[in-house]
Amino acid sequence: MHDQHRASAGWRRLGSLAAALSCGVLLRGAPALAQTGKGEYLGAWSGAASLGYAMPNTDEYDNAFAWRLALGYAPLPQLELDFELGRFTADVSQPDPEGIPSYTIASGSLEITPVCLTAQYRTPLPELLSTLSLLAGIGYYFVDYDMGERQRDVFAGQNVPGLPDQEVDDAWGFHLGAGLEYALSERISLVAEGRYLFLEASARGTTSSGGRFDETLDLDTWMFTGGVKVGF
Repeated sequence: MHDQHRASAGWRRLGSLAAALSCGVLLRGAPALAQTGKGEYLGAWSGAASLGYAMPNTDEYDNAFAWRLALGYAPLPQLELDFELGRFTADVSQPDPEGIPSYTIASGSLEITPVCLTAQYRTPLPELLSTLSLLAGIGYYFVDYDMGERQRDVFAGQNVPGLPDQEVDDAWGFHLGAGLEYALSERISLVAEGRYLFLEASARGTTSSGGRFDETLDLDTWMFTGGVKVGF
């Protein structure tokens, strides 16, 4: 009986040790699962929403508020493909709103709605519970140009024929950038990103003197955004 009691106690101690080891393994494994905020799983889907600032790389267009939504799929642990939809509106500013436009198009606003596909190469930083990503993508940018009412009045007062009829076409563009994802849990993370957009759109219409023009607008833009990402 005494031997049976010692054997039973030994098995209990062995079971306790095994449970402790299992807990240790699980605890050590948790940060690895939380590296990216959605786990390092093949075939993992994610959704993200970000807000930020668009800064056109020219004095002709003002900085603007920007937002972006993304649906992501990771076919490999270090590769993610994102389908993105966003928007930003950049005002077109003339040095003298009452004078003849010195730029290609008159004062007004450009509402830009990109639909993009972005590929991310991801490098986990386990000690920081974060993931560093390098990204590149291509998209189609819907551009809606609206001439300002003040500029319309100026043109009307000058009796310029054919005005206002300035238009800006939609265009293809591509972008490069980098981002950082910080895990709050296994499935939720904070994301921050900077990207540079290469975009040129065709513009055409009538100049302030009544002549015709057909030129290209340089709409290259820096974009900085931050938001939340959820894996599922």
